[in-house]
Amino acid sequence: MSRDDLSWILLVIALLVASYLLGQRILGPDTAEPATEPAAEQSTFRLWFWEERGLDIAAQVGLLFVGTLGIAALLPRTGKGDR
Repeated sequence: MSRDDLSWILLVIALLVASYLLGQRILGPDTAEPATEPAAEQSTFRLWFWEERGLDIAAQVGLLFVGTLGIAALLPRTGKGDR
């Protein structure tokens, strides 16, 4: 591992930590009290959304794939003849 590789790894870690902290600040803790009698439409949507997870799983797989490609693009390509 070279010094240049270490700087890229530290940059990626710093970006991950910064995005996590920013997400926590924007979303904040969930302290809101739920309504005592939610509307029938909201209740039906929530039940459907939590029971049918196909779209959610597909979105997560897509995000993992894009993240993997992004990290691969950041890392330098090394081969046997590059030295």
